[in-house]
Amino acid sequence: MRVGCCGGLEQAQAVKDAGFDFLEVNVQSVLKGDLASSEWDKAAPDPAKFVLPVEAANCLVPGSRPIIGPQRDLAGLQDYMQRVAKRAQRLGITRLVFGSGGARKRPEGVDQDTADKHLAEFSRMAAEACAHHDVIVVIEHLNVGETNTLNKLAQARHLADKVGHPALAVLVDSYHYALEKENDEAIIELGDRIRHVHVAEPVQRVQPGAHGAMAHSPDAYDFAHFFCLLRKAGYGERISFEGKWSQPIEKVGRQCVELLRDAWDKAGTCES
Repeated sequence: MRVGCCGGLEQAQAVKDAGFDFLEVNVQSVLKGDLASSEWDKAAPDPAKFVLPVEAANCLVPGSRPIIGPQRDLAGLQDYMQRVAKRAQRLGITRLVFGSGGARKRPEGVDQDTADKHLAEFSRMAAEACAHHDVIVVIEHLNVGETNTLNKLAQARHLADKVGHPALAVLVDSYHYALEKENDEAIIELGDRIRHVHVAEPVQRVQPGAHGAMAHSPDAYDFAHFFCLLRKAGYGERISFEGKWSQPIEKVGRQCVELLRDAWDKAGTCES
């Protein structure tokens, strides 16, 4: 299991010093799918100079590009995804996180069947574009406070199954999972559909360990149990912290990494 951290390229050294294995960046800040290739190429990051591998990117589609409803431009989205996928491969990114709560929000007046159809059309197109560049799109379930579609893991699973493309999978996020009060089976039933994971303390969305040990604080999340569920589902790839730092990373980053690795090891003894 590889432990990563979401952040900007300028934070890579601090992330590396804390003991993380990789960096997860923001699509809009780094891959910039709305920027013409001629412009992006002029200032594109050089992966040979990365101090830490950049293996994932989140915030796939900006809110200015609706995926659902009468304002969507599927051809424009396809051009956008082709640019993003090509740039991701160039930088060594293998996971693109499809959260994008604003872009995938179901507008008022659009029925659920239409929303489901549009989500499937986009997801299929995105997977096909990414497959050509050895990149996988992972659907992120988002809590109802962030968007009104794909709020449950079962909904993300259903979309992945409906599209049925090998370059489309599911992300599990401890923060959204806790806020939506999902049960253990929701993770276990995903099986090999899980291809990426995000973690954060559900309270304040800060780094794991910020609230102390589970046994000593009611606010601390039980990451060993969460990781046990992932192990039962057969997952063992990447885990990224996505959230706020309660203190500077230089002060608490290593503690966060150690907690996650320890919780993962403890989960190895959970009931199979």
